[in-house]
Amino acid sequence: MNTTAKWRYSGSFVGAKIEDSFVILDVDSAYYYAFNVSASDIWDLLATPRTCRDVADLLVQKYEVAPEECLRSVEGVVAELSAKGLVSPA
Repeated sequence: MNTTAKWRYSGSFVGAKIEDSFVILDVDSAYYYAFNVSASDIWDLLATPRTCRDVADLLVQKYEVAPEECLRSVEGVVAELSAKGLVSPA
């Protein structure tokens, strides 16, 4: 994945925290998605267009994780979100 591309939300969503998860409803498709805590953090950070590297750098400050491992995880989540049409390049 290109680490210099900025990503942003695509579509219309509503969301809510439910216990340790974050659930969003894609208003356009009527599908809903549940995120774990770390995916929820990634989603929150993409409220502002950011690169995967930017997101990983912010998460490394919050979690005890190696920077490259974090970047791989962020890229995986962003790829999944993109495949579902939830985010797109800014």
